Amino acid sequence: MNSSASAKKKDVFAEIAAQGQSLQRQGLVEPLPPRLPETILPVRKASGALLFKPQAKLDSAKKLQQELKRQRRVYSRYMRNLAPEQEGTRIRVPLEEFSWRLQSGNRWKNVRIPHYGGPLGRAVSYYRTQLRVTKKMLAKGAVFVRFKGVDYKAHVFVNDDYAGSHEGFFAPFEFDITSAVQIGTNTLLVKVENDAICMSNGSWGDDGDKYEGDKIYAATGPGYDDPEIGWHHCPPGMGIYQDVFVEARSPAYVHDIFVRPVLEEEQAETWIEVYNCSRFKQDISLEISVFGQNFRKTLFRNRKAAAAYAGPGINYYRIPFALPNPRIWTPDTPWLYQIQVRVLDKQGKKLDSALRQFGMRSFRMEETHKPKGRFYLNGEEIRLRGANTMGHLQQCVMKKDWGQLRDDILLAKICNMNFLRLTQRPVQAEIYDFCDRLGLMLQTDLPLFGCLRRSQFCEAVKQAGEMERLVRSHPSSIMLTYINEPSGNARGKPHRHLLRHELEAFFRAADEAVRLNNPDRVIKAVDGDYDPPGPGLPDNHCYNGWYNGHGVDIGKLHKGYWQRVKPGWYYGCGEFGSEGLDPVNVMRKYYPGEWLPQTGDEEKNWNPNEIVKSQTGRFHYMWFDTQNTLAGWVKAGQAHQAWVTRLMTEAFRRDNCMVSCAIHLFIDAFPSGWMKAIMDVDRQPKPAYFAYREALSPLMVNLRTDKYAFFSNEEISLEAWVCNDLNHTPAKTVLFYQMEKGGNVLAAGKSSAGVPVCGTEFQGFLRLKAPVVARRSKVVVRLALSDSSSRIIHDTALELDVFPAPGKIQNQQVFVVGSRHGKAACLVRELGARAISRGNIKHDGIILIDDYDAFRRQARDILSAVESGAKAIFLELAPGMYKMGNSEVKIVPCGMGARQFVSRNTGHSMVRGFKPDDFKFWYDCRAGYVTPFLKTTFSAEQWEPILLSGNGGWRGNWFPAMAAGECQFGKGCLRISQVELSGRIQGNPVA
Repeated sequence: MNSSASAKKKDVFAEIAAQGQSLQRQGLVEPLPPRLPETILPVRKASGALLFKPQAKLDSAKKLQQELKRQRRVYSRYMRNLAPEQEGTRIRVPLEEFSWRLQSGNRWKNVRIPHYGGPLGRAVSYYRTQLRVTKKMLAKGAVFVRFKGVDYKAHVFVNDDYAGSHEGFFAPFEFDITSAVQIGTNTLLVKVENDAICMSNGSWGDDGDKYEGDKIYAATGPGYDDPEIGWHHCPPGMGIYQDVFVEARSPAYVHDIFVRPVLEEEQAETWIEVYNCSRFKQDISLEISVFGQNFRKTLFRNRKAAAAYAGPGINYYRIPFALPNPRIWTPDTPWLYQIQVRVLDKQGKKLDSALRQFGMRSFRMEETHKPKGRFYLNGEEIRLRGANTMGHLQQCVMKKDWGQLRDDILLAKICNMNFLRLTQRPVQAEIYDFCDRLGLMLQTDLPLFGCLRRSQFCEAVKQAGEMERLVRSHPSSIMLTYINEPSGNARGKPHRHLLRHELEAFFRAADEAVRLNNPDRVIKAVDGDYDPPGPGLPDNHCYNGWYNGHGVDIGKLHKGYWQRVKPGWYYGCGEFGSEGLDPVNVMRKYYPGEWLPQTGDEEKNWNPNEIVKSQTGRFHYMWFDTQNTLAGWVKAGQAHQAWVTRLMTEAFRRDNCMVSCAIHLFIDAFPSGWMKAIMDVDRQPKPAYFAYREALSPLMVNLRTDKYAFFSNEEISLEAWVCNDLNHTPAKTVLFYQMEKGGNVLAAGKSSAGVPVCGTEFQGFLRLKAPVVARRSKVVVRLALSDSSSRIIHDTALELDVFPAPGKIQNQQVFVVGSRHGKAACLVRELGARAISRGNIKHDGIILIDDYDAFRRQARDILSAVESGAKAIFLELAPGMYKMGNSEVKIVPCGMGARQFVSRNTGHSMVRGFKPDDFKFWYDCRAGYVTPFLKTTFSAEQWEPILLSGNGGWRGNWFPAMAAGECQFGKGCLRISQVELSGRIQGNPVA
């Protein structure tokens, strides 16, 4: 696949992000930066000795592996099952080998379950196998076939008898096949139907937009091993992707168990469902035992619970029991209990038994008192910090790789995450079981993306109830959502999809279905709302460090702003992040050869557009230099990803109203599956993993500035913060801070620290003097928090550039073409030069032009001076076509918004010596924070680029475009700079 063809592929996810550029409905407010008191932290001059020694950080793959080994030992105690083994009452026969074919094909193929793949869209496949039923099985009284999950519709036949149908890929289901089976060999046939999804299959093919359907599916799943489609975020495939088995059991059996903790009353309520296959009621009783599961404890054994009788079908029993001084389930101490239930007939004979692990914990969201939206775990306020997931956990279950499943959960905890968003789908029960045991909280999403088909309203309500039944017994499961990124006007298709007020009616109906099954469930209706406000906690997605400016400009976010939300509510950010390419070793190990350069010559011109679904080839123009080696692309992209991760996460930590954030994405399920992941398919951490871990330190100090470069003797002003996600604070904490150059301390100080409980507190401004330097130098400012024993709890550092003081240019005259208050005149004043606008133009002079019409009136004189050696510089021309000397120049707006970066990698003498990120994230003295400085780019024949950007849009090709360039004209030259320079001189020495 060539790069031009790849670039033309539709990028549906980028287009969806484009919706975030233009919200909002009325009644929303913009969160503003906090007003900071003028508190100045005391600083003294110092020389030589360090005031404190920085901590060693976990910042390498080797250190991560060592910590993973340690965490395996720490959590091994919680993985134990110490409860007495329950006597089995059922005969279970797994079905692992099937014959499979597509409806359109006529050849059967042998497959193993789990089995998942294409085709996408409307398709039918068949699974066929033989199952043996014994006399002993029939003697149990009932034979069932059970499916833990089939994607998407399943129609089940046994010996040509129809057993039943089920719609929805995530919920387990079963059918009574007693009357259809016989002793010996029986035939099981499963017809599996796929469909296009409500939002359309546009994400998975050039013509996917043609295919819309009724499938309730969003955009993440297990994926499958196919580099063109199956690897990539995540195609709506089909198949029997979870276990299947035949089970013989008593006709009266335990259908489900749910233990509802009532923590504040030190008791629990077990909800037991008993199914009766008979047409007649049957007298039964129940026996209940409760044990510690990962600790040794017997609360009670074989306690009788009268159940009166079981009528035909499902019967519901609620039985409370005391649980004094319970061991509380927390992320750090995930203590688990186990309940064992037995069904007895009226003579006391055991008919059936079942068990369930459970944890004693409470989780709620404040929805009555302002500020609303605060979360409480076990009565203590908590902030959710985590990541989105795709298919990596699901693949572990499908492969039955339990060690990797455990490690993936521990890798999240090592990264200081306390929850995962099971993005846009419920997952296999085993994942919830493992998260229960390892103490990782989970948000589970109903698989809806953007819209809901009108015809699927009732089906979606049914699936919301199934989702709650799947997760309700798990202490790790804390929250549900219903839809990802809904947009206005039913995505422009109101004849097919629910309008917003109708969608909110679905939320209310789904709430009833969920709370019928669990009255305590916390619900966040929408994750990433493009048509707010909605019910409950406001949640917005934000990719402003990749989809440029998405949601809120990244400089404004860094300052303390956020997207518009409902007044009186805290809020969350359910997705944020940026792409970081896979490491070279992963690419070479897995990628098809045609995706990668095979020779040195190919490598020079290679572009990541060759990688299917990669966005780096297009969007890098907004963030970092174009590279000329494979390793260079990887290094630059991953460095940017780490920069974005740190910047955004620290901004969220400083925001007291941000109660939940989840980076997109944690671990990639397949090579290049969705390279926003911070850990690749082989579990190699990208630099962003360590950046995220550090920024999620539960109790941390933080330095914030809008200026990252200074002149000698200039004042450096930094904000010092303490961010605490914990519900306790150390006693007598102290802040230490120091500025270093070349390992020597230039200034230092200390101050008592104010550490909030589960919140963030500004500590004061660090006002430092930049050292005098003869050449560009680095200084490091460090901030640390220590306890009463002078032990460093956490420390952080910022690297700043210091430049020699600029030369004096007060006597230099610059000829200005434009008004006295225009950009050219302002720039001259900011530089300390003298602006003139009358008289002859010197033949070796400089001409600054910000008014093209005024230039045209003086064009003859200006061009004559340029021909004789002058330099005419046009500043920030408006979009349009221009005649410049002998050239035509075309100015166009930047696609995807104004830029925070331009590339100096042009080889031009004017930018020689500048570093890759020098023209990035510039301070704006008029706004008081970082703002974009490039609104337009230009193209022109015979012009030499000085600064480069690129242009393109949310879809289609991107191409290099000039941000500044020049053209020789006689002995002089014409230059154009679309980079904002006026207002940038202060705070940006590079400018």
